[in-house]
Amino acid sequence: MAHMTKGLRTGLCAAGLLLASTLAGHAATYSLKIGAGHPAGSVWIGAIRDFFMPQVAERVAKATGDKIVWTEAWGGSVCKLGECLEAVESGLLDIGELQTPFDPAKLLAHNFTYFAPFGTPDPRVAAKAVLDVYEATPALKKVLETRYNQVFLGAGVIGNYGLVTSFKWTDVGDLKGHKIAAAGPNLPWLQGTGVVGVQSNLNEAYTSFQTGVYEGWVMFPDAIVSFKLNEVTKQYVDMDFGCIHTPLLSMNKDTWNDLPPAVQKIFIEVGKEWNAYTGRVTWQKQQDALAKMKELGLDVRQADMATKQAWAKALPNIPKQRFEEINKANLPGEVIYTYIKALKAAGHQFPRDWEAER
Repeated sequence: MAHMTKGLRTGLCAAGLLLASTLAGHAATYSLKIGAGHPAGSVWIGAIRDFFMPQVAERVAKATGDKIVWTEAWGGSVCKLGECLEAVESGLLDIGELQTPFDPAKLLAHNFTYFAPFGTPDPRVAAKAVLDVYEATPALKKVLETRYNQVFLGAGVIGNYGLVTSFKWTDVGDLKGHKIAAAGPNLPWLQGTGVVGVQSNLNEAYTSFQTGVYEGWVMFPDAIVSFKLNEVTKQYVDMDFGCIHTPLLSMNKDTWNDLPPAVQKIFIEVGKEWNAYTGRVTWQKQQDALAKMKELGLDVRQADMATKQAWAKALPNIPKQRFEEINKANLPGEVIYTYIKALKAAGHQFPRDWEAER
């Protein structure tokens, strides 16, 4: 563990953090491995590389004279989707982008945005609401520390979910019998519609469309473009299922403890700013992707309120069900309604009043 002794700073942690032995007053070097299951080209990974990493490095250098050296491990090179929580816990990664939907049991409460379907379509609004929930619910951060040996750094958002399909449809009834994929926590969004839900992930989406494993994806615009799903689909319906918090940044606790307070403070500050940055960049990527899909020949249309209300009415009371499930797991189920209230306070109107039905 890093410490100061007679003017000499030394330290080495199992996660691979190296504090170069230096004389007092001289710069130290912190070598940090950061990674995720998704590839570097993903919008949310881009937000880490373009903002979080350089901002941390620049501010640490300016404030302390110390140096951050990053080793990047994207695209499953250290942890595949669903493995990154454990990779950070064990120290295989110093910092990981965890992707909450791929740890649906361990990060059950952290998936709260999935449990309020038809949330805000604006990622800027969603980002602020998500951060407000974390600030209002300390238990979310405590779970990471006490159960999984890691420290919360930041919570990002991804774009507004819609439905991309290899066939065209007009009414919700047209979907009956078709196989539609979702990441996991949003599979319940398909209940009551008559579709056959299939759990999947973006890394396998293109091939699965080609081979007929499924015919649709509950997905957001920028991922459809970046993963080239427009090549294997025909229509995108902007359903306004809502923007979702899936990117979750955390640091191995042993690594964290080896950092001096001044450096820890910078990580927390940049993590909060990264939250707002993901909202802004995702908003722009979302607009660009919608335009790009049209340009590439995909039939893009906006669902009207009547369609959204019909879909929402067909669903079970997901917020209430998940609230009870989370509480039974000794986790903070109230996070769902805290999020719903935050969106309402920001002016969002749900097609179904989940709060009134709790």
